[in-house]
Amino acid sequence: MLILNRNLIKLIVLLFLSFQTHSSLAQSDLLFPVKPGVTNTLAGTMGELRSSHFHTGIDIRTGGQEGVDILAADDGYIFRISVNPGGYGNAIYIKHPNGHTTVYAHLKSFRKDIGDYVRKQQYAKKKFKLNVFPDGGLFKVKRGDIIALSGNSGSSGGPHLHFDVRNRNQDLLNPLHYGFAEIIDIRPPLAKNLALVTSTIDSRVNGHFGRIEIPFEYEKNNYFINDTIYAIGRIGLELYAYDRMDNTRFKTGINKIEIRVNGKIHLITSIDTWPFSKARQFYTYINYEALINNSKRYHKLYVDEGNTLDFYSMITDNGYYLIEQNGVYAIDIELTDAYNNKSNVNFVIKGSNNTKRSKNTLKPNPWRVDKHILTYNTNPNDTVAFYAGGHTINQKPTYSNKINDTYLWNLTTSIPDYVLVNGRVYPLNIKAYIPAGVAYKFYNSVADIQFAKNTLFSNLYFTFNAKVDTTTGFEIITIGNSNIPLNKNYSVTLKPANLPANKENLAVYSVWGKNSSFIGGKWAGNRISFKSRSFGSYTLLADSIPPTTKPLILNKDEMVFKISDNLSGIAKITMLVNGEWVLMNYDPKKSLIWAEKPNTSFSFKGKIELTVKDNVGNEAVHSTKLK
Repeated sequence: MLILNRNLIKLIVLLFLSFQTHSSLAQSDLLFPVKPGVTNTLAGTMGELRSSHFHTGIDIRTGGQEGVDILAADDGYIFRISVNPGGYGNAIYIKHPNGHTTVYAHLKSFRKDIGDYVRKQQYAKKKFKLNVFPDGGLFKVKRGDIIALSGNSGSSGGPHLHFDVRNRNQDLLNPLHYGFAEIIDIRPPLAKNLALVTSTIDSRVNGHFGRIEIPFEYEKNNYFINDTIYAIGRIGLELYAYDRMDNTRFKTGINKIEIRVNGKIHLITSIDTWPFSKARQFYTYINYEALINNSKRYHKLYVDEGNTLDFYSMITDNGYYLIEQNGVYAIDIELTDAYNNKSNVNFVIKGSNNTKRSKNTLKPNPWRVDKHILTYNTNPNDTVAFYAGGHTINQKPTYSNKINDTYLWNLTTSIPDYVLVNGRVYPLNIKAYIPAGVAYKFYNSVADIQFAKNTLFSNLYFTFNAKVDTTTGFEIITIGNSNIPLNKNYSVTLKPANLPANKENLAVYSVWGKNSSFIGGKWAGNRISFKSRSFGSYTLLADSIPPTTKPLILNKDEMVFKISDNLSGIAKITMLVNGEWVLMNYDPKKSLIWAEKPNTSFSFKGKIELTVKDNVGNEAVHSTKLK
């Protein structure tokens, strides 16, 4: 009689469920929505690490052109249509009999009957931006029906079709599991760099505390590091790697990463599905600071604070490694893409505190905070003291090299107000320790700041600084560290001094270098409140210049304008023809607006009046008569 233990039974059940899931997808046999039967390539895949999100679905190339027929992938009905100057642009959502949804985005235009319906809704609501849910019986579709033409609308960076598949709960699914024969890929993933990260004050990599990057060498499909890596204590690994599919230059996603230590599985990540509610968890999966500073998208091969993604299995100590003295750790990493192409990464870590010359890549400032550890770097032989708790505490370097002395301070013991280097004061501006999941309020004479319970992904040593801009006379406040991502908004109330009598054109802007971006804000007396979901620098700027409008085509059948604004940005566009509202389509990427008639018999003859308003209320009006 065969007796199965509980672990074996659990494994069999998981394998069965996995087979059932993939079988149901294969049986669904979705139609490729762009030129089915013709070999094509992709510009993006499921799980690809973008600059602000995990990429959903696939980006199907359309030969660099717009106007390609887009087909329904299966029978169903259109249950949602959206029009947006950003995001997905023009998009169609189809519900299928199995409860799944397919999404078709960045469209140029809709099929005529769908387009007529959309235009009628826009005229009824007197707005270009639209999100409507037609009755289920209105637009029934059959597999292969033309539903739209491909385009470049919304935030698309070039002509293509973005194609999503979602289950009945609107969780994202990988379209490539449907086995589209139109896409061929035998190219394995690429690995570029390894990063090792210390996680406790006693941890070291090549004798250093912090984050060390090491490039890979390459032979066939194997990536390796010839030199032994020395480490001690608890460390985490990060991997800069991506996929490239056949016949395309685009970087795409790696769907599975499996790590073995001395032959034993340590961690498996699988990026194939996730709910929309966890989309922002992207910022806990990648090394956000490396993305901001170096534009490199590192997979964290450990589960960091605030990460609740369900990508992980067979995980040991949240993916961290406890490296012991004289221990030898052979690390093997297998990278797999959606077409089961594989690459291998190999290197060895030896347990030792030996010092090697390494590039510590995340030190843009003399000091930084990692978890609860303050790292302060000075020139060799500088005299250093920390002022904390009302006392000056002289310090010796934790370790030194020819380049600098490094001091490590455990912030759980006390938070220094400043550091004395050769007798000179260097403020740290660390105002408070804020645990994740706790509401917190910060008040001073310049600004009041409130964090909600869900604002932070992880515990925070909160920094704040203010200085007066000599050009504008207003304070520039720096809230937190812009290299730290946030889960939700925090609220700010600015209390500016020396306000002008007319403050109607004043608004809050985020600023970096000579650049700025409109945030807005709401005035109440002499205070202005706003919300933000990123740390950085903010100030008040005045915009008194109205937008510009330049007619490109004006006749009884066509009206096209180029519009722009110098600072706060376009907020509202209104076109009246003989006093009657007319739809103006808007493409911010091209700064173009163009009129669309309510019906074919409508003429633009007569008095036209275009009003373009910016975000602080400045208006530009273009009036003329068309014969």
